[in-house]
Order: sequence, then C-alpha cells, then structure tokens
Amino acid sequence: MTTTDAEANVAPEVRLFLARVRRELDDLGPDVLSDITDGLEADFEELVEERGPDALGDPVEYARELRAAAGIPAGVKGRRGLAGRIDASLDAGHARFDRAVATLGDLVRTDLGPVVTWLRPLWWLLRAWAAVWVAGAVFGFTMSSGVAVLLLLIAVATSVFVGVGRVWPGGVRGSGARVVLLGVNVFAAFVLFMAWASGEIGGGEYDRGWNDGYAEAGNPGGYVPDEERAGLYSGGEPVGNIYPYDAAGKPLTGVQLFDQDGRPIDVAPQPDCTSTTADPLPPLDLDKYELADVPCSDDAGGALQPRIFYPWSNGAADLYNVFPLPSRIQPDTPLDPDAFADGGESAPSIQEPPLATVPKASLPGDDASSAAEEPSGSPSATSSAAPGAGEEP
Repeated sequence: MTTTDAEANVAPEVRLFLARVRRELDDLGPDVLSDITDGLEADFEELVEERGPDALGDPVEYARELRAAAGIPAGVKGRRGLAGRIDASLDAGHARFDRAVATLGDLVRTDLGPVVTWLRPLWWLLRAWAAVWVAGAVFGFTMSSGVAVLLLLIAVATSVFVGVGRVWPGGVRGSGARVVLLGVNVFAAFVLFMAWASGEIGGGEYDRGWNDGYAEAGNPGGYVPDEERAGLYSGGEPVGNIYPYDAAGKPLTGVQLFDQDGRPIDVAPQPDCTSTTADPLPPLDLDKYELADVPCSDDAGGALQPRIFYPWSNGAADLYNVFPLPSRIQPDTPLDPDAFADGGESAPSIQEPPLATVPKASLPGDDASSAAEEPSGSPSATSSAAPGAGEEP
C-alpha cells in the first residue's frame, strides 16, 4: 500500500504507526480498510501533539480494536510468514526500548519520552557524519576538506529526510526496509565508536579546539592561542630544552637560534618531571610546601622536586634562545638569582644530551666526509662558555 497525500503531511511517528496498523489489516478488502482507517491521521496527530509519540501504543493491539469495532471476527488474519515475524520482532524491540526509557524516567522522576524525541535529530546528524567519515577513510580526504564539507551537507539532508520518512524507505516501511535501516544505524554507531577510539572525536585537533574555545570564553581578554604564545611548541606541547648536533653528528653547546627575521627563538621552559632509575628526582618535603604547588609526582602520587631550567646571559639580559639550557633540581619553581654564585654541585649545569651522537648530515651532492671532525661549535670548543662550567650566565 502506498502513502496517501494526506498521510504525507503528518508526523513520521503517526505515519509509521498507521502503516503498521494497515499491515495488520491487509487481509481486508480495500474498501473495508479505507472505511475503518481513513481520517485517523488527524486524530493521532492531535494525540501526539498533546501527549507525545508514546501515546500511540501498540499498533497490533490497535488493529485488533479496529476489527472488533467494525464487527470483523478476530483471528481472520493469519501469520504473514517471515515478514510478519520480522515486523513482530522489530516492534517488540521498540516496545522494550520504550519500556526501558519509561523505567529510567521513573527512576529519575522525569518523563524521558520527549527527551528521546528531541535527541532524534541529533542522531540523524551523527549518522550523516559517520557516512562521510567512512567515505573519507576509503577515498583519502580529511573531514576538514572542502569535499568533506560538501558531502556532509548532502549526507545531513539525506539522513534527515530518511528520518522523517520523506525519502527511502518512506512512510510505509516494509520489513526489508526496516531491517536495512536498522543495519545502517548499527553500522553508524560502530563507525562513531571507531572514530572516537582513533581520536577523530574527542581527541587531537578536537581536544585542542575545545580547550582553546573554553579558555577564550573563560578569559576573552587575556587568551592567547597556542600558535601565538611565547616559546617553541612541538605537537601542541611546549618545548623546554633543545639539544643541537653538528653535521658530523656531535652534540653542540652554546648554540644561539634565531628566526628568519633575526628574532630569538625562545623556548617556554617548564618544570621537567622526568625521573628515571638512573637519574631519579628526589622526594619533596610536604611539611614545607603545599601540595597544590607541587608540579611533579611519582606513580604513587608522592611529591617530587622538579628540574628547573635557567637561561644563559649576554651580560645585559637573560637568553632562552641559547641551547642546551642549564638546569638543576630544586624544591621551588622560581629561579634563584644566586644559583650560579657558588659554582658547586648545586649550581645549574647542562645535562647529558639524550643521544651521544647522531648520524652525519650533508647537503645533497656534498660529501658527508667533508664535515669537520671538530667544528668550532663542538663541546670541546664551547664548554668553557657554558654556565654550567662555572661562568655565570
């Protein structure tokens, strides 16, 4: 049976309910069926507006009531085979979901039926996003590309029209169409879970965008995006120190870095909480310090003294663009102006580089072996200028 013109203008809940009722009565002649079902759209539309979709009840039971009211003996309609069993299973599943929502609503003392109805359009949008995400994974475009935006607009429109029953499978959803739509929804839910697990939702750029927006909303006057903050960032995280190496692969000390405009490339030194078996951070006495002021802790939650980075100096200003930066372990995070005064073991010093050497490097076409064995910037030539060697920065 096809959707009538009058039925096409009513709510999808009413249209689907009447379609299921008519399927229960399809053993009746067209004239009899028309006599007992025509005009019901307006009545049910008004009922849904007043009491919500849950007021429609069970279409099978309502079909029995229509038979009784029309004087048609019960039991005339037999089983419809596989299609009938599929419809019965889907209807039973929908009824169980409705009962679960009602039970949960009783627990929180709130009618959750309208909430589920309000959230339905959100699911249509998520279903469209999942379809475009799958297309991007197959054809190799990102969700921020122009192709993805265009496809998302088309997918959203299609998903919404399917949801309200304007396009496939339409207002009268046959058994096969209902099964296919259920499979599409389950697959979309699986895709959304995989996108979340891979960081496409709730991670990476989404997290940074959320955090940036939250910070800007909370501090609109003083908020500065990551890319505009002082210091050097890698992967969204501040860089606390740099260990340069020469073309021969040897570590360098006292290297000054500038950008293309001659501006110093400063880092944003943060307390280093890295603690290894060979170089552990000592514990912090919480009798002298507040736990809220402790930046570092071990796996068990114990407070540790952080490693604090100190700048170099040109005699007039502190320099954070000379690398590597010297550091020392201390209980306080503020810099001590007299840290280099005694020149002892407690004075800031330059740590061992993370790699003893790195592979040699050369320009394309150059002989890598022509790199100087002992360039002027190597540790032996510059160690005397390092603050950790006893000279105050």
